[in-house]
Amino acid sequence: MINDTKVANRLKKLVEANQYIADIESLDALFPRLLELAKDVTAAEASSLMLYDPKRDVLVFAAVLDEIIGETSEETLKKTVELKMGEGIAGWVAENRQPLIIKDAQNDPRFFKKADQKTGFLTRTLLSVPLVYREELLGVINVLNSKETPSFDEQDQELLESFAHLAAVAIIRSRLLEVRLGQQRFQVQLETASKIQSLFWPKPPEMGADSHVWATSVPAAFVGGDLYDLISLQDGSWLIYVADVADKGLPAALIMVALWSRIRSEALLHEDVDKLLETVNHAMHELMAAEGFFATIIIGRYWPATGKMQLVRGGHLPPLWIKQDGLKNSLELKGPSLGITPEADYQKTEIILSPGESILFLTDGVTESENEQKELFGQHRLVECIQKTNEPPWGKDILDAINAWKGTAKASDDLTMLEIWRAPS
Repeated sequence: MINDTKVANRLKKLVEANQYIADIESLDALFPRLLELAKDVTAAEASSLMLYDPKRDVLVFAAVLDEIIGETSEETLKKTVELKMGEGIAGWVAENRQPLIIKDAQNDPRFFKKADQKTGFLTRTLLSVPLVYREELLGVINVLNSKETPSFDEQDQELLESFAHLAAVAIIRSRLLEVRLGQQRFQVQLETASKIQSLFWPKPPEMGADSHVWATSVPAAFVGGDLYDLISLQDGSWLIYVADVADKGLPAALIMVALWSRIRSEALLHEDVDKLLETVNHAMHELMAAEGFFATIIIGRYWPATGKMQLVRGGHLPPLWIKQDGLKNSLELKGPSLGITPEADYQKTEIILSPGESILFLTDGVTESENEQKELFGQHRLVECIQKTNEPPWGKDILDAINAWKGTAKASDDLTMLEIWRAPS
């Protein structure tokens, strides 16, 4: 009758344990609670949880609950003790994936005495059970020194095995929840990064003298490596550019920020855009080359009052010079991408943007946009779109055409356009 009462009480504790651990989401909170419940279920003096590290093929202490020695034993064991597979009682249990009752630990040749020596705890009897989820070994849970009987028995083993099943499920569940929370935190960080990056893109300014500007940038991911900017200069002209870091995502976005900062710092120091670009390339080369990055760029200096524009190109798509009845001849500009070589020469050219004409800077995300069939939007569709449009900004109609053609396909590259035009006289 006494034994039946004992079993009933322990089964009750096992049910309570299931309820407790079902509510715990964090591994840091779960481990101490698991050990407390394991002690209660088996009426033990102490308990420990060792987790399996598959990369190193060892067992390490994750948590220890010892009512005799106290909290110092946990830190000591975590810092100084680990077991190879097959080493000690826990190592044997992990390797064989079988529970083990040790009635006289000090005289068992398999017993690993270093843990007792480190903590001052005296292990008399020991019950060790593997933690396995499906086919995955998670670790081992140990209870030490039965308080109600001279040794742990088969009933204790059955109860601890049942508890170990609950514990394994709880560990996996907590891991999954932590992964999900980590993903959610990362999602929030990406969204924040996207908002911050959008602050680098200026609102189209009022240029005056019947000159106008339109721009857009759409990252393929939350953040991207495309960049555009418009910088007001002291003589009433504007420095304008579009750049494309040859990657996407966070690394490209960080390079983009560095490039934005460097151009801003040099913009007022150079009269000619070719010299400006040579200086920027020299300054950015070490940073970009060290990590295997490069960037293409098209940069201009525009005077709204006269329509004059200086242009220089560093490995980028040539700008489109558009008049009301179609495209003008392509502008041939030579110059290497940023980050390829520390010393680069860039060719500057000058054009006059006449009333009714437009110049459109764009990245290859425009022509290389893909639809559901993995077809590229291409240069020919770009030209067709311009021919069908009657007035600027041509870029806006191009963007609408790309979105309609792309359908539900995910963007494969960042897309950026910047357009300046003069109103017809």
